[in-house]
Amino acid sequence: MIELQDCLGRIFTRSQLPLGLQQQAQTLSGMIEKKGKLWCNRCGQVVNKEKQQLPIGAYYCRSCVRLGRVRSDEKLYYFPQVEFPKTNVLKWEGRLTDYQAKVSQGLVEAVAKQKNSLVHAVTGAGKTEMIYQVVAQVINEGGAVCLASPRIDVCLELHRRLQEDFSCDISLLHGESEVYFRSPLVIATTHQLLKFYRAFDLLIVDEVDAFPYVDNPMLYHAVAQSVKEKSTIIFLTATSTDKLDKKVSKGELNRLSLPRRFHGNPLIVPQKVWLENFQKYLNQKKLVPKLEQFVKKQRKTGFPLLIFASEIKRGQELA
Repeated sequence: MIELQDCLGRIFTRSQLPLGLQQQAQTLSGMIEKKGKLWCNRCGQVVNKEKQQLPIGAYYCRSCVRLGRVRSDEKLYYFPQVEFPKTNVLKWEGRLTDYQAKVSQGLVEAVAKQKNSLVHAVTGAGKTEMIYQVVAQVINEGGAVCLASPRIDVCLELHRRLQEDFSCDISLLHGESEVYFRSPLVIATTHQLLKFYRAFDLLIVDEVDAFPYVDNPMLYHAVAQSVKEKSTIIFLTATSTDKLDKKVSKGELNRLSLPRRFHGNPLIVPQKVWLENFQKYLNQKKLVPKLEQFVKKQRKTGFPLLIFASEIKRGQELA
């Protein structure tokens, strides 16, 4: 049976709550009329009146129905978030590089100013370690933090790592996870954010360029609605999007960039090399002389070599 403490900061349909908890909750209309259209008050999507009407005449939202059916004739129930006990939660004893420390401090300052930010850092730059300081600071002060990602595998890896480096309870929430329990630190897929309402002081969204988050209005709405009115959102990516870049140029987002990996060396910039008659040689089960010379030279280094082929067939021919 669901407990009151596990409802704090979350939003429910009527069928998801026993009567006793319904009576303790605050309510929102299940749907709202705006500009001549009917909108779901949980996922923010338009309800098609012609295709999404129940036999009794009420409407339901198909966009988020897997999380429980929102109806136009029923309320949504939510429970205001409350502070957690103040504590010290960071166990990690590692050290950041100077570049990482600059980004980390920038995030601390962004939270102090409640300025939404974009961390644009290359793969391997150590984005997870760079958020530790700001996550710990918010939790230490009694706040609620969520790390969200569109990908379950990323959530699982974050959960594993943060369990090692933070002493507080950490709830993991995705489509196949165990029952949610309230904790100061939540790791969730972006779809699961639809279950929260004004819950988080700090929300960090990783892999913002990845499917299904990118260009998904419902998940953008989930992010906006899951945080408190006074809060900070941090977006993490190795590949920024046009939408994020426009927000940076408009001053809606503060950009923190790190074009170096943790070892501090600059990224290697690929060079184009024209290989004439490549396919002709390959058909003869040979390599173009220029490529063959490069491969022989590289193999003497002792480092691995990755050759990417544009087609499976061509890869098999190269093998």
